[in-house]
Amino acid sequence: HATTYGGTPLVCAVANRIFEVIERDRLADNARDTGASMKAELEQLAAQYPQVIRSVRGLGYMLGIELAENIPAFANTGKVASLNFVNRLHEAGVLTVPSGAQVVRFLPALNLTRAEAAEGVALIAGVVRAVA
Repeated sequence: HATTYGGTPLVCAVANRIFEVIERDRLADNARDTGASMKAELEQLAAQYPQVIRSVRGLGYMLGIELAENIPAFANTGKVASLNFVNRLHEAGVLTVPSGAQVVRFLPALNLTRAEAAEGVALIAGVVRAVA
């Protein structure tokens, strides 16, 4: 709906193939299991640095961290906390986007491996420590 290529035979064939790959490679299970692990690690990080992370929420790979109010490292920047944090994540090599003024959203690819997830969480932890 509202797309030039939406619903064409080619797009439908590609979508069906994608569903086959998701099922064959058990990507939904991967997202659920690895996402739960990532969330637990981010929650531990939030417990260690409540002055930076207020909460962690989400399901599977759809994760978000809510940043604390008034993070000193972001004072006088003229930008909302989420944008400041995202900019730091980008510098560290983590691609993500802000979701409102205080939330950073993570939505990795379904084929993300546990090792890649651990690497990403380590990079996020480095940014959290830097702004704490």
